[in-house]
Amino acid sequence: MTIPILAAAVLLQAQPAPGAVQWEPLGAAHNGLTHSVDPASIARTGDRVSLRMRTLRAAPDPNGVVSAVIAFTLDCRARTATLEGVDLYKADGSLDRSLGGDEPQPVGRDPMQRALFERACRAPAAAPAPAAPAPAPAPGN
Repeated sequence: MTIPILAAAVLLQAQPAPGAVQWEPLGAAHNGLTHSVDPASIARTGDRVSLRMRTLRAAPDPNGVVSAVIAFTLDCRARTATLEGVDLYKADGSLDRSLGGDEPQPVGRDPMQRALFERACRAPAAAPAPAAPAPAPAPGN
């Protein structure tokens, strides 16, 4: 195993358990899969955004896997997504296995890819404007 793959695996293992996160849905279920993003994992550095996505299966696969937590880095300007690593979980919440990452790939026309890109790359919400200071009392009051 190469150092980048080991680093990605360690990073993913240090993340909170999938059930401890408030997942935000990414569209409707499709082909028995639902996708959601962990809003607390979204970290922006210039045009690059890293985040975690969860995919749930309606039924376990042949290995008993029902969910995957996937770490991505997206380049919003280049419109690419880099898979950093994947943790696969069984129905009882136990880790089945971890998989390494991949090279950057163009964001395609797949509805899930587009939803993930749009969620990650949309402009962050503007901070609320500070409240105007209260006027100073008139002299003599």
